[in-house]
Amino acid sequence: MQAIKLAVCLAMSMSSPPCYASMDPECLKHLGGAFGDVECFNGLSNDLKQENRKLAEDVALTIPKGNRNKAILKEYLRNQARSQNSCELSRASMTNWVHEAVTLNPRYHDYDVAYYECVYIFLEQQNKFLKNLLKNVNQN
Repeated sequence: MQAIKLAVCLAMSMSSPPCYASMDPECLKHLGGAFGDVECFNGLSNDLKQENRKLAEDVALTIPKGNRNKAILKEYLRNQARSQNSCELSRASMTNWVHEAVTLNPRYHDYDVAYYECVYIFLEQQNKFLKNLLKNVNQN
């Protein structure tokens, strides 16, 4: 199924803006401490980033123009992005605090799973928070 999603993504990328294949959350049930775990957490994180971006836009649209809560929402999102930098501590703690060079191509280092799991947890929490905000607004 993943191969089909990737093939569709590739075919569509020839004529449209970039798309990303979704990761099946089922991968969380099959974690084993290897690079597959990194791909699972990284893929799910990419999915959450897209969903959170849309949720944040939807929440922002419910806040009236000139209302200070729009600035608070923006500040929250900036703080969340900055706080993800602390996930580097997860990776570094597993290497006796020696910094491994981060690669752009996620063909990972040995301890990347700690980093990507941390990012996933941050994004998952953000997702729940944004969904709650939207639910609260829609109840009124």
